[in-house]
Amino acid sequence: MSSQKVEADKSYRIGKLSNGLTYYLKYNAKEKGLAEFFIAQRVGSILEEPRQRGLAHFLEHMAFNGTKNFQGKGKSLGIVPWCETIGVKFGANLNAYTSVDQTVYNISAVPIMREGIIDSTLLILHDWSHFLLLEDNEIDKERGVIHEEWRTRRAGMAIQRMMERVMPTIYKGTKYEDCLPIGSMDIIDNFPYKDLRDYYLKWYRPDLQAIIIVGDIDVDKMEQKIHSVFSDIQKPENPANRIYYPVPDNKKMIVAIDKDSEQPIMFVTLYMKQESTPDSEKDLILTQRKKYLSSLIIKMLNNRLSDIRKQYKPPFHSASVNDGSFFISKTKDAFSVSFGCLQENVKGSFDAVIGEVERARQNGFTMSELQRAKTTLLKSVEHRYAERKEQRNRTFVKKALQNFLDNDPIMSIEYYYKLIQTFNAQITLSEVNKEVAELISNKNQVLTIYAPLKKDFPIADKETFEKYVLDAQSRRYKPYKEKPLHEKLISFLPKKGKIIKEIDWDKFGVKKLILSNGVEVYIKKTSFANDDISMRFYGEGGTSLYPDSDAINFPMLSSAIVNAGVANFDKVKLDRILNGKNVRVSPNVGVETQAINGRSSVNDFETMMQLTYLYFTSPRKDLKQFRSSIETMRSFLKNREANPQVAYNDSVSAILYGNNPRVQPMKRKDLDRISYNRIWKIYTERFSDASAFKMVLVGNVSMEKLRPLLCKYIATLPSKRERSVAKDSYPQVRNVNETHIFMKKMNTPSTLVNIFYTFNEPFNVRTDVALDVLKRVLTIAYTDSVREEKGGTYGVRVQSRLDNTSKPRGLLKISFRTDPKKYEMLIPIIYKQIENIAKKGPLKESLSKVKAYLIKAYNQSIQTNDYWDYVIYNRLRHNIDFFTDYKKIVNNITLQDIQLIAKDILKSDRRIEITMISE
Repeated sequence: MSSQKVEADKSYRIGKLSNGLTYYLKYNAKEKGLAEFFIAQRVGSILEEPRQRGLAHFLEHMAFNGTKNFQGKGKSLGIVPWCETIGVKFGANLNAYTSVDQTVYNISAVPIMREGIIDSTLLILHDWSHFLLLEDNEIDKERGVIHEEWRTRRAGMAIQRMMERVMPTIYKGTKYEDCLPIGSMDIIDNFPYKDLRDYYLKWYRPDLQAIIIVGDIDVDKMEQKIHSVFSDIQKPENPANRIYYPVPDNKKMIVAIDKDSEQPIMFVTLYMKQESTPDSEKDLILTQRKKYLSSLIIKMLNNRLSDIRKQYKPPFHSASVNDGSFFISKTKDAFSVSFGCLQENVKGSFDAVIGEVERARQNGFTMSELQRAKTTLLKSVEHRYAERKEQRNRTFVKKALQNFLDNDPIMSIEYYYKLIQTFNAQITLSEVNKEVAELISNKNQVLTIYAPLKKDFPIADKETFEKYVLDAQSRRYKPYKEKPLHEKLISFLPKKGKIIKEIDWDKFGVKKLILSNGVEVYIKKTSFANDDISMRFYGEGGTSLYPDSDAINFPMLSSAIVNAGVANFDKVKLDRILNGKNVRVSPNVGVETQAINGRSSVNDFETMMQLTYLYFTSPRKDLKQFRSSIETMRSFLKNREANPQVAYNDSVSAILYGNNPRVQPMKRKDLDRISYNRIWKIYTERFSDASAFKMVLVGNVSMEKLRPLLCKYIATLPSKRERSVAKDSYPQVRNVNETHIFMKKMNTPSTLVNIFYTFNEPFNVRTDVALDVLKRVLTIAYTDSVREEKGGTYGVRVQSRLDNTSKPRGLLKISFRTDPKKYEMLIPIIYKQIENIAKKGPLKESLSKVKAYLIKAYNQSIQTNDYWDYVIYNRLRHNIDFFTDYKKIVNNITLQDIQLIAKDILKSDRRIEITMISE
């Protein structure tokens, strides 16, 4: 087996042109009339010269700003405008990314109903390969956009800033010291045009590129087109050597510490570097077996850490292990341990997490742990196998990308399923325990520490942290022990109930069953997924039935119940019982409803019914676990407001809702006011009477198997025949026209703006569609005017909502982040765009683009279980039908409809602008 290779998936057509361009073609019948078009490049920011820092990513942006055949600016349609004419939306379907070692562009969910669309899409890939215009004025306009992307990434994430600062320590003396794709803003703002073109001409070439096309395609015809379209791209003479830079080993532990005032907790990662698998060995069965061994170990260790996290007063916030690439370098692998420390006991967190890892290294695992891990991993593969004919195009694209970029083998799910079955049968406990000692080497170690910068949180020096690790690794640990579990989820059930009525509910193919206890069940059998059933089980009332004085308890209603387990099983035992089952069930109490929602495979559907029964009748009361959760939150919330975004969100909530107690953020001082007894009382009251509950089931449901399970578990739920009606307690946005501006100290200077409009409109599908269209045409307008023309922001986000429970019903939210110096220039543009639509209506071409996208998205959505759950739920709760006539309504929406709703929004005179500017 040492040299035996895995079996390649022959359903892919893989070839290479004479110029070195690789192509992957795959027919997939699942998504009718759609295809994915990708171009992958084995180049990224690691190949930049010092004067080019950030230009690999900059070049990716420029690929959308003019190419040979898609010039824009009136000469011909640009890439983005052309794609939007066929319903391919920028951002959602049309995008790209640049990382350290690769750059990938995609045109997704392309409706290929016409040959001309296929040809034009291929022409875009062709231009992306080697025909970018890179015009001076477009480069200068994009500088601002990149700068704002940098601001957006750094302003919201202290981790991003700290990561940049520790890289020179952990990668000292290598190319990786300073190679993050976002680059240097000094270079971005000032580089000469030639530097960008030099990088482009040197690295964008066919021998480093692959075209990937997957979908409802004729593979033979597509291959002919690939040869025809891409053969004119010249392979350069004497091309630069594409180097994959190595990462050296280290004998002494490397320790990198960084502090940031906006970091809420101390986050630690310990890496143990190891050699990566050579490309030539990745397709060996032996390599795949070793990879699976590692997956078993990681699964078992994470299970142990998860169990500790669920204990009373856990010694850390979170903890997990992983086996993969070292930090950002694919030329070196690493076993890693990551954990969030308790501020009150940092050393205790180190001892607990690293000690548990060391316990596994010294003593290995138990047979019961191994069996659970094998069952879980096999179950995951079984699910993919069951859904093999329902796989989406993106699944096959991902395999091709991994093959081209990382040399990972492409295996069919049928073959891979057999391979994992074989591995499971062969792998022994002694083999696993031997591998543990190799994986967890305690050598070649790198320790990164991201800590809050606070006066009351002193941070130890490098030597102390190194000693924490080495001390934990030098101790002897007793073998892990656990008690066997032989109990069943349910030991007693009352007498079965009955189905007293069964009818065809509507023309959508939904059946309605009425049970003897009053529960109504709505079933939509689908064939979109072979092994998936979704469940929504809800009743009216929710927290609206309780006074404002109880609002402090509402945020904990769900977690307090879930974290306690159910019936006689605490959370650790419950998770072990559910091991290997593809089932998720969670209770929650919302504003107007209480619900138990779930999802399962076909075989685990009965387990989902059992858990639903238990969460309704036998929630587990565990005051000790609740107090433990409170103390963990107390530690986490200690530095909650260090992040300016959190402070801003708190201010937004207070301004919008006037300090309404039902929308208050949870703060440390509030924790002692939370009452577990009130939480328990509210939960048990909301789930004491099932008679008015409705259950919605969507998926591969067998009516023959379903009926007895409903009688056994759902018809036996308690029934008092009382009906609750939600009260009008939903927090309402204040009826004002106001502007609020405040200052906040930030490590990355930013201005954050949110504008809220509230207004009244009829609650119906046509209004909902019109508001959705307005949101999207505004997004197009802001992308053109604020992002592209002014380079003022990475993006303006527009959100809308039409809600029957809100007063007023409509909400339009516009938000963006920008440079404090640009804020005053951009605000008038934001208002001007919506005023223009109210005055003249949207641009005709914008309306056409949005309609094309909505129709395409609708055709995709109706092939999913989640869509039908949404349709049935809204029909039941709000008496609104989002399916019938939806396409007709979209097609009939006019420029005047959008103009009218924009007028109504401005006429309402309900506007709140909230701006936070860095000091």
